[in-house]
Amino acid sequence: MKTIALKLGVVLALAAIVAGCAGAKISESQQVGQVIAQRPAQIVVYPFAINPAEVTLNQSIVQKVYRGVSGADATTEQQQLGHQTAQNLCVQIAADLSQKGLPAACQPRGTPVSDNTLIIDGFFKDINEGNRLRRMAIGFGMGASTLDANVDVYQRSDYISHEVLQFDTHADSGKMPGFAVTGAPGLAVGGTAAIASTAANVAAGGVKAYTSSTGYLVDQTAKQIVDEVTQFYGENGWGAPVAN
Repeated sequence: MKTIALKLGVVLALAAIVAGCAGAKISESQQVGQVIAQRPAQIVVYPFAINPAEVTLNQSIVQKVYRGVSGADATTEQQQLGHQTAQNLCVQIAADLSQKGLPAACQPRGTPVSDNTLIIDGFFKDINEGNRLRRMAIGFGMGASTLDANVDVYQRSDYISHEVLQFDTHADSGKMPGFAVTGAPGLAVGGTAAIASTAANVAAGGVKAYTSSTGYLVDQTAKQIVDEVTQFYGENGWGAPVAN
């Protein structure tokens, strides 16, 4: 019984460390233009722009060997990763804003918008998948993935788009628990193992089992952007969003 309690205590302690060291931060937002007093009727989100030269693919040995043998085009893979991440982030931001009572939609880049619209745009400064193999085997920062973005918010009024807000976001997978915690031998086979594993997930704030590190980064980045936009609404007297 003491052994069970000890194992559970160790797992909870490790999970608490993960929960207390979130790999996400945002730069101080800057209002860069005059805000029109009228509350926007809608929010349009564009997929962020990408720069293939700044997209770093998974660096694990397995992936390097695969690309060497298959002759896969790294530039094409970089572009695919960037565009997929941009689209996923666009959809996530729009969905999260809508859930908060702020009507929002993800639209293809360049889609014309009507007057009295808030536009969320930006570009990725860095997308790095990191070393997936090392991260899954060790966790806690080894082989961390990162996602850095510049966010620009525009208010369209009188058929002119004025930039009103600018900030940077950063998210990383460095503090996601790896196999050493969530799947260690002796903690993944029924009974005590199942209890310990569940307790670890709860203590870590409900860490999801993401199939891709960029999925976690998109969630973290979307949250930062949505928090800034909803705060911006409140500061300008446009009404607080509804509670989730």
